[in-house]
Amino acid sequence: MFLKDRPDGTRVKDLPRLRRIMPFIMPRRAEAVVYFEQRLDLEAAQDYLARWNADPARPRLTLFHILLAAVARTLHERPRMNRFIAGRRVWQRNAVEIAVSVIKAKDDDARLSVVKKDFPAGLGLTATRARIEDNAATGRSPVPTASEKEVDLVTRLPRAVLSFLVGLQRWADHWNLLPASLIRQDPLYASLLVTNLGSIGIDAAWHHLYEHGTLSLFMAVGKAAPMPFVTAEGTLAVRPGVILRYAFDERIADGFYAARSLDLLQTLAEQPWRLETPEDAGPGAPAP
Repeated sequence: MFLKDRPDGTRVKDLPRLRRIMPFIMPRRAEAVVYFEQRLDLEAAQDYLARWNADPARPRLTLFHILLAAVARTLHERPRMNRFIAGRRVWQRNAVEIAVSVIKAKDDDARLSVVKKDFPAGLGLTATRARIEDNAATGRSPVPTASEKEVDLVTRLPRAVLSFLVGLQRWADHWNLLPASLIRQDPLYASLLVTNLGSIGIDAAWHHLYEHGTLSLFMAVGKAAPMPFVTAEGTLAVRPGVILRYAFDERIADGFYAARSLDLLQTLAEQPWRLETPEDAGPGAPAP
């Protein structure tokens, strides 16, 4: 119905009173953001990648592909992490959509592009890789994306007009009047935005959430490197690891639910054979 429905989500009505009032107490994401750091042990995952990539018939897999497959699976299995706040109400997203920031070239003047793609339930490693590579190809292409064309157009306008249009979009978004076409093109209307800082050789940064759009989760991936881990026997061991840093809008889910979701993501990323589907199987399939 008019003003009650959104093209990208369904309103969550069966909420506890505290969770219903949180968007009124904290109307902005900046005051509702929680930061968290997670360290992954990559010993088993790197061994798995070596065995997978030893088969020339298989598409080459990287740690980033595994991480994105684990994130998508987690968002499907833990749906409260795939919610957002709009109009001071809580909404369940209709799809899992992940935006990835892509640098067009490794030089100081290179442009940064952010590309969004949906990740349906049931995707395995091969299908996830295909989606990520398609995202990367779109982002690195010299042809501007729809979002880039839109930004290029509006930034040519006088400042007063641009300010008015940005305010108008926020007003329309608040009252569920924003056209589906604008939501579909904008990468900040996504389940999660990921930046792979490890790909340019630096550690994960603490990143903010955006007031524009409906993004409730931001994940920064650092570079893989030797790190200290405590073994099951209580001894200290140096193993390959990676640090993930998150920004999370606490209005969408409580801390316990979020913590259990991160536990699932960690299990899937550290044991990537759990992410396989029948289409990934073959004579050279890596065993756990």
